[in-house]
Amino acid sequence: MFAATFVLQLIVAGMMRHVFALSGIDSIGAGLISGLGVGLFFITPWIAINNMYGMRPVTLTVIDGGYAVCGCMLMGVVLTLF
Repeated sequence: MFAATFVLQLIVAGMMRHVFALSGIDSIGAGLISGLGVGLFFITPWIAINNMYGMRPVTLTVIDGGYAVCGCMLMGVVLTLF
C-alpha cells in the first residue's frame, strides 16, 4: 500500500514538474503558490466529488483536501529547489 502511494505521488510530482517547466515557474515562492493551486483547485475538488458520491462526511473532504494541498505545496517547493 505504501509503495503504491509513493509511486502515485511520484506521478503527481512528475506532472507538476512538467507543468512548472512549461509555465516558467522557477522560484520557491512561485512553486509554493502553484502547488497550493494544484492541491486546492485540482485535487481537492476531485476528492470532494468522490466523497460526495460515497456519501462520506464533509469533514473527511476537509482532512483529505488539506493533505492534498499541503503535499502539493511541499512538492512545488521541492521541485523549484532543483
